[in-house]
Amino acid sequence: MKTIRNLVLSTLSLCLLLTSCEQGRHVLPPAVEEQPIVDANTTVIYECNERLFAEQDAFAAIEAYIPTLADMGVNVLWLMPIHPIGEDAKAVGSPYCVRDFRAINPAFGTMEDLRSLVNTAHGHNMRVMLDWIANHTSWDNRWVTDHPEWYQGPQTGDEQQWADVTFLNYNVQAVRDTMAACMLYWVDEADIDGFRCDYAGGAPQDFWQAVIRDIRARKDNALMLAETSDAQLYNAGFDLLYSWSFLYAVEGLYSGSSTFGALLSAGNSEYNATPIGKERMRYVTTHDETATKAPATSFRTPQGELSAFCLTAFLAGVPMVYSSQELGNMNTINFFNYNLLDFTADNSTRDALGRLLHAYHRTAHLRGGKQLTGSLNSKVPYIEYTADGQSLLIICNTANSEQTVKYPMKHQGHTVTDLLSGDTLSLETTTTLAPYEYRIYKH
Repeated sequence: MKTIRNLVLSTLSLCLLLTSCEQGRHVLPPAVEEQPIVDANTTVIYECNERLFAEQDAFAAIEAYIPTLADMGVNVLWLMPIHPIGEDAKAVGSPYCVRDFRAINPAFGTMEDLRSLVNTAHGHNMRVMLDWIANHTSWDNRWVTDHPEWYQGPQTGDEQQWADVTFLNYNVQAVRDTMAACMLYWVDEADIDGFRCDYAGGAPQDFWQAVIRDIRARKDNALMLAETSDAQLYNAGFDLLYSWSFLYAVEGLYSGSSTFGALLSAGNSEYNATPIGKERMRYVTTHDETATKAPATSFRTPQGELSAFCLTAFLAGVPMVYSSQELGNMNTINFFNYNLLDFTADNSTRDALGRLLHAYHRTAHLRGGKQLTGSLNSKVPYIEYTADGQSLLIICNTANSEQTVKYPMKHQGHTVTDLLSGDTLSLETTTTLAPYEYRIYKH
């Protein structure tokens, strides 16, 4: 095995010198002897905002939606914070202001409801992550009065920004022990498969190292996502970090203020700091982003957001869909409040996203091959993968206008399969793309 591993490492070193391999994580499998916990070629995350599904019994509403998510291509369900939130005078309704780490917001359901949701997800080959807030609590959390020594004391700069919470002191061993026990409680009692850790840099790395070790002792494939782009958190055992600079570059490309080259540069910069076997989560919106900036600001239409997601998903990383995105929502959503959406009705945007994700899963082996990127004009970038004598071509119109372009010469005249429609066709020299149209061809 060591000889093979050294060959892979040598190949990887050469690959990193070539522009065709710059996006990295779709190019070669990780140079490690064990399968990584997260596979960028097959993992799709769904961030689930319970307040969009129901004002009562949200777990039941989400559980009913799981078959739809599975059909769409999702295999990781991330539940935003499920705990009771602060209700004192400083509280502002934030789900990230936790009053009790071992309890469930009664509007969402009971422990039995959560277990049922998790069991249904597992029955559809879907892992479930909980959102976890380790570095602060609400002011009416009972720890504040029972254990005032567990807190940092006077408000810090962050607390002045987020006045509804008070920060824990990880120099106190009891804080570490209690927080770790609370996380393990959900693994043991609800069969949770991992955590998305809010403001992960707010707790020390050695705490994360210890608790991730303990979680993995129970579930060796537990998925750990840190809300940070700081690569130092990989050393704590996290599998996935955020991709904020990539998101802003995508928004710039689709709003017309930036270029595809800038997007590639942002992606490369993130992956240059990402160890082999680790990953970046990639997205075109999140609960934070949609709370302050309507998707229409950058992407204008649901088709524009689909195009941006296609480009994002196929370039590199682990794609994430935020609940409401698949419905074509173009408005801001304040995640502090209930904003009920109809997830039960037929929806053409969700259908289109499902076709895109099906193409994503069907091409996992090709996206492990050699990657090339380029532009057919300033508005139409393309991505190409080749492996085992097959080619994959992804073309995305980033403009809200028709674009007539020439196919890359090496693909002209080939008979291809359109992975979105299933049709077989021959590529001519030129083609016209509708506003924000994207295409995925294999031959």
